[in-house]
Amino acid sequence: MPELINAGPSPRGWSRLGAMLQCPQKYAYTFILPEDQGGGKGAKNSPALIKGSLLHTGLAHHYRIMQARQNGEDEKQWFEPLVAMQLQALQEGEEWLEHLEDCNIALNAYIAHYGVETFYVVAVEHMISTKIGDYEVTGRADLIIQSRSDNKVYIVDHKTTSRISGSQVKSYGISGQLIGYDYMGREMFGDLWGGMILNQLQHKDPIKYNRVTLPPSPNMLVRFPQLVRDAEEMIARYSTRPVDEYPMVMNELICYHRYGACPFVDKCRWGKNA
Repeated sequence: MPELINAGPSPRGWSRLGAMLQCPQKYAYTFILPEDQGGGKGAKNSPALIKGSLLHTGLAHHYRIMQARQNGEDEKQWFEPLVAMQLQALQEGEEWLEHLEDCNIALNAYIAHYGVETFYVVAVEHMISTKIGDYEVTGRADLIIQSRSDNKVYIVDHKTTSRISGSQVKSYGISGQLIGYDYMGREMFGDLWGGMILNQLQHKDPIKYNRVTLPPSPNMLVRFPQLVRDAEEMIARYSTRPVDEYPMVMNELICYHRYGACPFVDKCRWGKNA
C-alpha cells in the first residue's frame, strides 16, 4: 500500500513561540483553550489554508517520488501527487473537495513549468530540531536539496498564495520560522549550508511561480536563541493564569492584520464564551 506523507506542523515549532510573542492571549486561546470551547488554531477550513495544505501534500509526493528515482528506490511506495491530494481532501471533508480541481491545475502547471529539476533531493517533509538551553525547537522542512552547481545544501520552504508580490520575500526573510530553519540548517550542514530558498506558487489564475534565496538577517539569526528563551519563559510565567486572563496586546495591527481579523478578536472584546 503506498504511503501518504505527513505534511503537517512539527510538535514544538515556531507557531507556539510566535503566538506568545505576538499576543499572549492569542497563545492561550490557540494552544490551551479546547476546540469545543472555541479554541485551537482556527480557520481550518478557510480556502487559503485548504489550498495551501493540499498543495504542500502534492509537492511533498512530487519530490519524494523524484528522490526515489534519483536513489534507485521503488517510487510506488508513495502515492502520485494528485492521488495524495485527493485522499487528503476525502479525509478532511466536502469543503476540501471543492478546492481540489484548482489545486490539481496549479500543481500540474508547476510540475510542467520546472520540468527536470537540477538538484538532488536530500529529504522531504523532514523533521529538524535543535536544543537551546533546556528548550527544544522543532521544524518540518518542506524540502531539503543539494545543488549540483555549488554542492551546497538548502532548505526549500513552499509558500502558496493567491498573488505573488515582491514584499513577500522581505516579510518571509524576517519570519521567525525561517530564521529558525536557517539556524538549524547551519548546525546540521556546517560548511555545506547554502541558505533558505523560498518556493512561491500562485494558485490563482494566472498561475505563477517564483524561487528566490531569502535575504540574510544576520542580527536576527544571532539573537534567535535568546528569542526562544524569552518566549519559553513567557509561556512558563503565565502558565498558572486562567486561560482568559493572559495579557492582551490590544493593538489594531495585531488584532487586524493582512490576513484579516484574529480569530479570537470577539473573545477579547466580549469574553471567553463569545
